[in-house]
Amino acid sequence: MYNTPFFHIVLEFLKQVGNSLSAQLQGDIRSGKATLEDQTLYIKKNFAGGGIINLITPTTERIDGICSFDKNILQTGRVFVFDEISIGYAKDAALGKEGSLKYNIVAPAPLLNADFVIIQNGKEVLRKSVADLHNLAAGQNVKDQFTTLKGLKFLTDAKEIKMQLVFPDGVVMDDTTDKHYIYVRLNGLQTAIKS
Repeated sequence: MYNTPFFHIVLEFLKQVGNSLSAQLQGDIRSGKATLEDQTLYIKKNFAGGGIINLITPTTERIDGICSFDKNILQTGRVFVFDEISIGYAKDAALGKEGSLKYNIVAPAPLLNADFVIIQNGKEVLRKSVADLHNLAAGQNVKDQFTTLKGLKFLTDAKEIKMQLVFPDGVVMDDTTDKHYIYVRLNGLQTAIKS
């Protein structure tokens, strides 16, 4: 079977970061039992306030169309390598609209000035300004909404993940009139066991 160059790059990348993977997954990769599958990890969430806002927590549940994270870890044997991120924004007068909004409007200044941060096992995986990751589709497909990173990033199995919005001191998202919603997507490949 033929695969894309990205597929082969990720396979080589996983060999290079092998010490960061669980022993089980290292063995599955060496033996050829593990393969890679297309995956987009995402969360749609209502948020307000400032400081540090956690987008996923130990109580986060996988809900079709709302969130593909199950808690704040990846299960043993599941590693996710990504090189694209998209952050969408929406607002509505009501709460509970995560699954019914388009996330296609320009984010307000307080959100654009915040940092988007991913931390795993106490190590910062990514820190970028929301302004760098918030693209409204300028072209004809969803791909135009993603920002391509200059290097691969990965989340490994069985280790705590924090995904946060970090606002500058004194900056808040006021939800008195409108409720604020964010849609974060990480696009890449994840490990899976061959059938």
